[in-house]
Parts: sequence; C-alpha cells; structure tokens
Amino acid sequence: MELLEKIAKPRPVGTNQNQEITEYIEAYLKSIGYATSKIPFQCKVWESKDSYLMIDGMKLALQVSPFSEEFHGTGTAIIARNINELQKVECKNQILLLTEELAQEPLQPKNFPFYYPENHKAIIECLEAKKPSAMIAITGGTSMSGIRPFPLIEDGNFHIPVASLDKEIFLEIEGKVLDKEMELSIVSKNEITTAYQLIASRKVANPKGTIVICAHMDSKYNTDGALDNASGVATMLYAAKGIETDRYNIDIVPFNSEEYYDPQGELFYLEEIQKSNKEVSLLVNIDTVAHVGSKVAVASFNLTENEQMEFENTMRSCTNIVNGQPWYAGDHAAFAYSGAKCILLSASDLFEGCLSYTHCPKDTIDLVDATLIENAAEFICKIVNAYN
Repeated sequence: MELLEKIAKPRPVGTNQNQEITEYIEAYLKSIGYATSKIPFQCKVWESKDSYLMIDGMKLALQVSPFSEEFHGTGTAIIARNINELQKVECKNQILLLTEELAQEPLQPKNFPFYYPENHKAIIECLEAKKPSAMIAITGGTSMSGIRPFPLIEDGNFHIPVASLDKEIFLEIEGKVLDKEMELSIVSKNEITTAYQLIASRKVANPKGTIVICAHMDSKYNTDGALDNASGVATMLYAAKGIETDRYNIDIVPFNSEEYYDPQGELFYLEEIQKSNKEVSLLVNIDTVAHVGSKVAVASFNLTENEQMEFENTMRSCTNIVNGQPWYAGDHAAFAYSGAKCILLSASDLFEGCLSYTHCPKDTIDLVDATLIENAAEFICKIVNAYN
C-alpha cells in the first residue's frame, strides 16, 4: 500500500521527514481535486544521545524526556514520593528523584488548552517553584503506549532537565541513592524550526455546511508510527478520493501537532473556522485504526436520534465495522466537547493491546491491515455521501 509506506516513517513535528510527508499529502490531495493551503508555525525539533546516571560504580541508562534541557553534573539525590513530600522538600540546585504517586502517569504539558488536570498543574507548579537542578522520574510502563520507562514530562515549556529511569532498576539501587554522590548526564538538544498545518478543501455550490475528515499526521520520536497514525492518514486520503457529496464543502485536515506538547495545528484550524464563520456540520476523526487481527471500531458524538439510526444502519452495511466506545484523547475532543457532531474511527482492540505498540519502535507497518484501511475508508464515504 503506497500511501501507508510513504507515511509510516518517523515524522515528529518540524523534522525534515515531517516536512516531506506534509508535501506528499498535499500533492496527493491536489491530484484528486482539492485546493490546499499551509499555515506555518514555529516549533521545537529535539534530539538526544545516550544519557546516564552513575552511582556507586554503576552506570544506569536513562530515557531522556523529549524537549528536555541538557544537564551534566554531580550531586546527591533527594526523593519525593507524593505531593505532600514534594511541597516540603528543599531541593534547589539538587537532583530530585520523583517516584510512586508522583510518577504514576505522564503529566500533561503546561497549560495544555484542551485538558490540564488540577493535580498535574499542582505538581508542575511545585516543581518549578522548588528549582531542582535536574530531575529523574522513576517510571515503568503505561497502558497508553509501549514506551518503557515512559517520560513523565514531555514539554518544551518546562525548563528543568528531566529523564526517566525504569522503576524495576530503581528498586535494585534505592538503598544506595540517598547520601551518595552521583553523576548525571542528560544529553538533549532543541532547535527552533518551522512546520506547517495543511488544510485541503473542496467546495460545492450552496453548501449546507462543512464536513471535516481528519487524522493526525505527526508521530512521536523514535517510532515509524504506522498504527499511530499513518493508518489513520492513509484511511483519510483513501476516503478523500471517494467522497462525492454535492451538499457539503469538504475539509481534509492532517493535523500536525497531536503528538506535540503544543497543539498548534489544531488551534490554527479552530481559528480558521472562527474567522471564516465556517459551520462544521460533521467531523470524522481517524486515529490508530486497522490493527492486524482487529476490526474498525466506530463511535459517535452528539448525533440526533435519526442520525444515530442512519449511522448504525451504515455500520451494519459495511465489512469489519463494529460499535466502539467513545474516547476523548484525540483531535475530535475539542469539537465534541463544543457540541459538534463527530464520528471516531479506531482499532477495536485499541485498549486491549493495540496501544502497547504505540509511541515506540514496535509500531511498524507489519502491524497494519491494509484491508481494514479500505473498509474504514468505505464506511466514511458512505456516511459522508449520504449525510443530509
């Protein structure tokens, strides 16, 4: 499948490969009759090299958090296990280890516009007030990705150097940490560059509104992102070719910052909608679809009773399409929360194994079933072409 092969490569926002794939998607959409525009935005491109913690003669490999600042130095460690300990600890210019309750899940980036829980905000603000020289998060795996140890903080607006150490390794050295001089090396570099949010449109005479088909095109670092979300982009592009409605304008939007700490691509598109007084009649988002051995799970948001009946009838008429549970950690969320009618496509086993391959080197093209991409695209075309 040529579309999938062209896209399933590491493509974090602003990288050369991200730019090349943006241009490829633009050329494809132009070739099938869509007018395109690209909105430039500034972003950080990150790279790191082997980093380590040296303690008591042992050299332990660390996973540097994306967009971390660099650090090289020595010192003694201070451990904080929960927010109460963090609030009381004095760690200015020292190495702070975060574990247990403070390292249970990835923290949302500072002031993330769509979701920033109060407990995450409290931890971030307390860390910034305490001013440690560097931080090591003691983490393991997470149900939301395949990376281990997972990065606790992935945020270019957070300026304390931070890396992660696997908690199973930490258990072996925990008794040696306190009061021992340690050497810490976090090798990390950020550069400012320009990325683009692509919008492709096809207009009709006397439109009743706009239908948006979207899928995020960017990936995390160090992954081909085949499932997450080259599969969704390929589905979106196949669907774009088969849409034939003469009642609605169509926007095809490969969001280019869903995996980034600052969702500028989506914010720019939301701003464009507001400026042009565009009415989004329906939004279809495709994210992590077509996992081998699964089916295509579809969920709806804010549909009327009649629209829901039509949605279910269409679903039953299609191959490998099943009911899915609605979830909100994607580009459809801002629209769904605002009351817009949305449809979400993802893998039926998303939370039962599929996510364990994402955000890491395991997410390769052999995990994607090309037939399911065709099934998903057919379903989208049926929904859009019949939408009244």
